[in-house]
Amino acid sequence: MSEASGSRRWRDQRWIIDDHVRALGIEFDQNRLRYSLGPVRDETSAADIGILRSSIRKLGDLSPLSMAHARRHEALAARMEDRGHATTAGVHWFAAAQLWLLAAYPIWETTDELVDLHRRKTAAFNRWAAVAAHRVEQVDVPFGDGALPGWLHLPADARDGTPLPVLVASDGMDGGRESLVNRVGDEYLQNGFAVLAIDGPGQSEAAVRGIFTSPENWAAAGDAIVRWIDTRADLDGNRVVTTGISFGSYFMSLLSAVTPRIRGCAVVLQCFEPGAHAIFERAAPGYKSRHMWMAGLEHDEDAFDELVARYDLREQITGMSCPWYVLGGEADELCDKRWVYAMTRLCPTPASSLLYEGATHAIDDSPASALGPFFRTEIADWLADRVTDDAPDATNTHRLVTRGGEIVPASVPD
Repeated sequence: MSEASGSRRWRDQRWIIDDHVRALGIEFDQNRLRYSLGPVRDETSAADIGILRSSIRKLGDLSPLSMAHARRHEALAARMEDRGHATTAGVHWFAAAQLWLLAAYPIWETTDELVDLHRRKTAAFNRWAAVAAHRVEQVDVPFGDGALPGWLHLPADARDGTPLPVLVASDGMDGGRESLVNRVGDEYLQNGFAVLAIDGPGQSEAAVRGIFTSPENWAAAGDAIVRWIDTRADLDGNRVVTTGISFGSYFMSLLSAVTPRIRGCAVVLQCFEPGAHAIFERAAPGYKSRHMWMAGLEHDEDAFDELVARYDLREQITGMSCPWYVLGGEADELCDKRWVYAMTRLCPTPASSLLYEGATHAIDDSPASALGPFFRTEIADWLADRVTDDAPDATNTHRLVTRGGEIVPASVPD
């Protein structure tokens, strides 16, 4: 990354970031190893997480070490294939794809290296898809003069001729579409959804393709996605729901609020503060620097500040026509819980929340997340109700998961 890219705080305080990594580990600001490698759902992910945690001593170590472990998994996959064990090889291809994606995270300019990392990631993911326990297709959703990259996951027991309900899923700033569906035992697939895991405007490979984030682009993405779903006979365009993680909570809430055919929206790790001051001006400067690249403004912080001043869900949420469900940390440092309650009050449709007591944006740093309901299961079940005709109606309910795992009514400020 060039010296001129990224935020001013990033360029001035890089040494502080490296000090934090040395003292607290690479996950000092996010549990990125867990959410990057957890979808592998195999003992290899625990080994990779442990090795990377112990060996990364500065941010500059993340890419080369992730790349080294990606190559190691690819070598193991080739060895298994030579022995005739393609399914076992698939575990390593999937892990390699996640590691190539992880290696791309701290590269906040579209360089030849970044393009190559995404090429390797896609190639590895396709090698896994060829032997996956469910059907996986690489897809492109036409958008403007280009296309949003996606993976379409279909349940293993999907029957030919029966259109499936569709869950459109997006990540936040740090990850990509490859880590949105677990290799095995995925909660969304188990609920009967076809999952369109997509890189929306500015996310991961979409930014590499020159499709950048803006409120306007995310608003336009909803219609583009629904139009694409309508081209598929195996997908039910009248039963479409959405989910987003972290900054994807803002992106997918905005998209759902302006796309009338969405039947339900459930998001986690809230990022609703108008103007996003906490995450971009008070939190670790890497957040802002990466988002500047997502906006195509990695060399123009002033223009970026003008852009994010328009990140204001209050302007769209009043148009929401589907039920909305927000899950997150009760002590989220990147978006105060008061913005969850403020936005749900403005929402004209049933709007509920489930916050985990004492949890920050990482959500798994409180016993509430371990002892209470798992957020993916909660989202999957709630969204399944939105596409089931005889399911209970959504309600306006605000709940808190205590540190002991008990679910109690939340104390909502006036």
